[in-house]
Formats: sequence, structure tokens, C-alpha cells
Amino acid sequence: MLVADDHRMLRAGVRALLSMASSPVRCIVEEAGSTAQALDRVDGTDFDVILMDYHFPDEGGALATERILRRHPKACILGLSSYDERSYAERMIQAGARGYVLKNVEPDTLLSAIRTVMNGKRFYSNEIALKWMEAGPRTQALLDRLTAREREVFGRILAGLSDRAIAQQMYRSKRTIDKHRQNLMAKLGAHNVVELVQAAWTMGMME
Repeated sequence: MLVADDHRMLRAGVRALLSMASSPVRCIVEEAGSTAQALDRVDGTDFDVILMDYHFPDEGGALATERILRRHPKACILGLSSYDERSYAERMIQAGARGYVLKNVEPDTLLSAIRTVMNGKRFYSNEIALKWMEAGPRTQALLDRLTAREREVFGRILAGLSDRAIAQQMYRSKRTIDKHRQNLMAKLGAHNVVELVQAAWTMGMME
């Protein structure tokens, strides 16, 4: 894994976070503090995941992502930022990143994000997923059918969290979260989590 961030403490912190996860992961972590260094590292190594800082030096994480993907189209890049603005996440996704995670995430969430994008799926920190649920004209009618609690659960599902993790965050039982998930699927015409995510895309919540 390559950590592309100009802060030495952050790069060291990623190693620490991965070691603190409930299922610790051992991996080789290389670092890059500039776009030039990142390109040099990627040219020499086939990384499983590249964590890319949105405010990367020189030209920013989005442009650095585009440059890397032009030379290595199959590179798996996960946006990394201290900022939860929706526009930042959208810019990284438009550039080709497979997800966007905040730097203040819990160790298990970071590990889940890495595994999710490695498996070809998208991942967004919970704060970003919830912002995507701010409805526009295309989504309001359907979202109006959801309770506030169902919207909160939906946002966490879109963030890639399991029922157990959602239950812990919301201080509810797993059985209660299961019920909210069932209600969501019934109201949105979905039969599983994949179809729930597809519904979000169709509704314009994750463009």
C-alpha cells in the first residue's frame, strides 16, 4: 500500500491504525510526500491500494489521481481527507478514486475502506454518505417515505458499515438495525445491500 500524504505523522498514523484494527492487518506501507514521489513509487511497484490525500502538494490529490491513472489505469486509489465537503469527495471520484475516507476514521473503518475498494466497490466515510443523502428533486419523493432513523441507517449502509457496526455506532441492538434495513429494502424496492446501493445511484444520491 502507498500512502500519498505530505505529513509524516499521518503516514505513520496509517500504520498505527491498521495495527489497531480488531483484525490487525500486516502490510508493507510505502510513503510519498509529493506527486513526483508518488508517480515514481507507482511506476516501480504494483500497489494493492493507494491512499491519496485530497490536499496533496504540488497539484492536489485529484490531479495526482488522474496522472497516476493515466499511466496505471488499474491502480486502486482511495481518497483521504480531513474535510467532509461533498464537493471534495465528488472531485476525487470524478478523478477516478474508488472512495473517500476521512482521516479521523476508526481503525476498523479504515481497514473496511481498504478492503472494500480492493474488491472493486466504492467506499465513503459515513459523514460523506450522509451528505449524499441531502435530497435533490429526483430523490425527495422517495426519501420522504423514510423515517429519520431509516435515513441514518441508510447513510451508514452506503458508508460500507455492517449491521453490527451500525448498531454499535447508533447504540441500538443488531436486531433493531436489521429491522430498519428490512424496512429500507421494502420502501426502496431492494432485495439486498447491493440493490440498496444501486437504488442510491439511481436516485442520484451517489453520482
